[in-house]
Amino acid sequence: MNTPYITAIGSGKGGTGKTLIAVSLAHALAHEDERVLLCDADLGLSNAAVHLGLDDGGNLPCVMRGECTVADAIVPVLGGAGKRGGFDLLSAPAGSGALANSSKEDARRLLIALSAADRYDRILLDLGAGVDDTTMLFAAAADETVLVMTPDPAALTDAYAFAKLMHRADNSRLPLVVVNIATNEIEAQKSFDALAATARAFLKCEPSYLGGIPRDAKANDAVRRQCHLLTLYPQAPASRAIEAVARALHSRGPQKPQPMLRASMR
Repeated sequence: MNTPYITAIGSGKGGTGKTLIAVSLAHALAHEDERVLLCDADLGLSNAAVHLGLDDGGNLPCVMRGECTVADAIVPVLGGAGKRGGFDLLSAPAGSGALANSSKEDARRLLIALSAADRYDRILLDLGAGVDDTTMLFAAAADETVLVMTPDPAALTDAYAFAKLMHRADNSRLPLVVVNIATNEIEAQKSFDALAATARAFLKCEPSYLGGIPRDAKANDAVRRQCHLLTLYPQAPASRAIEAVARALHSRGPQKPQPMLRASMR
């Protein structure tokens, strides 16, 4: 049985553009011929379907209650998983708050269901912003975790809090870092270097850098229009940077053997 590779995408705070990156990475990884499921695991405020301009994002609550399988609860996007550029979405109704009071046991049930979704090569978990217990459970249980931050000094503080809590849950791991909304690659690298220096000083290890994504008016326009950034503006600087991040993830991802479910899921 194929076991999907789970990539969690988190941020220490809101306003980093995390969901746009998650949606765009699903699209870009599908262009790498991966069969991708994007799961909106922001249990308090699901909005991936809104970013995609969809009225229906699937039935995540049904999966979390154990009443249906992942395959019965997804919505195809751009033709669905297995189509070039297409992927599937699993979400709660946008703005409903239907899962806001979900327990850790609900989260574990979801992780088990996702791990059994063997039609996919990769599952992207778009986590809620911040560092609440359920978010960090997802981050620690994933095969890899991507941390989205911005050059804002407050974002650095919150990104370090995310990395520290992830390290506390599993001291062999720190997140992979993407710096979004950077003026240029120099600013992105400088922001990452500051995070890495803090981690070296206090955690005695450091995260890995996936790349920077520039501030781009085309990305904002895609969000406003609820359209796919990579379809609407494939040559935009942000699109090209996201594709480079996707290639980096693909090179290290689903083709590698997945370990058994992590201890945090037990």
